[in-house]
Amino acid sequence: MKKQLLSALAIAFSVAQAAAQCSPCTIPFVAASQATGNSASVTIPIPAGVVQGDVMIAAIHHGWCNNGPAVIAPNGWTLINYTSNTGSGCGSSNTTIQLATFYKVAGASEPANYTFTGNSSNQAYVGGIVAYSGVNTANPIHMNSNNGAQDACNNLLATGFTTTQPCTRLVAVFFCSVNNSATNIVPQNSLTERVDVSTTGNNPWGNENLEIADELMMTAGATGNKTAALTGCSSTGWVTGAQLIALSCQAITGQGEHSLSEMFTVIPNPSTGKFNLKMAEFENLRTAKLEIYNLVGEKIYSANFQTVSSSNFQIDLSTQPKGIYFLRVSTLEGVITRKIVLE
Repeated sequence: MKKQLLSALAIAFSVAQAAAQCSPCTIPFVAASQATGNSASVTIPIPAGVVQGDVMIAAIHHGWCNNGPAVIAPNGWTLINYTSNTGSGCGSSNTTIQLATFYKVAGASEPANYTFTGNSSNQAYVGGIVAYSGVNTANPIHMNSNNGAQDACNNLLATGFTTTQPCTRLVAVFFCSVNNSATNIVPQNSLTERVDVSTTGNNPWGNENLEIADELMMTAGATGNKTAALTGCSSTGWVTGAQLIALSCQAITGQGEHSLSEMFTVIPNPSTGKFNLKMAEFENLRTAKLEIYNLVGEKIYSANFQTVSSSNFQIDLSTQPKGIYFLRVSTLEGVITRKIVLE
């Protein structure tokens, strides 16, 4: 029984810590850009408002099936995944790349645009870039899926997965090459469209279509498949596919538990309901945020110190059940953790 309790404490501690480190969970969308290119390359402008530390995702599509080369990204971009259509559009043995995705962490100085190259004969390239802030710059890509085995003309599917981190931004990328029809890719309602770019008149496929859409996922778990409809597509078997990318949130980093722990103490602990937060560095905690979580990771209390006029802050948990709770104070310098007991 004791072992089970310790295990539960560890799980709850992990959930509470993740929630605090990525709270508020946003990973804000910054901006997007898109462009059509030629048979050898596509040049995409940097999205407006990108600053150092933002993370950019680039998606490049062309419709060539037989012997088109890999897409080559500019310096500083890292490959996420390649997609090859293995449906009836290109055939089950196709290894030619129809979709390439890359990421880049913006530096202090970025160019006005980025050129992605290849050489797909008479198939034009299209591309888009989406940018986000609040992403973990050390490990931006939490998970990624790839689905090129698609034939359906009326629906595209990005394969879902099960995330192991809370607070991820899901980026769905869909592509379709169809013959001489005015096709449009429309993502499902939960997704917000960011990029919608296409070309016409490129034989033997008429249109190259690329769609990028996203949504925020607050908790870890199954994402489910993400879909997009194709309007104006009149037959099956064209070149289609999709990727789903999960971006990790940026955890708060600080000076370390030892130095931060000197900022405050909690007394009495255990308590019958009321805890006093004694703040030794009161002015440094003006911008801090306080949160308390129960054993299942639910937030049951929150406050900030902007309007506090005393270094002694009282927390009243007398309406909560007896048991163990986790107190988190998020500061500009890091995250302070305390286990408190209500008896």
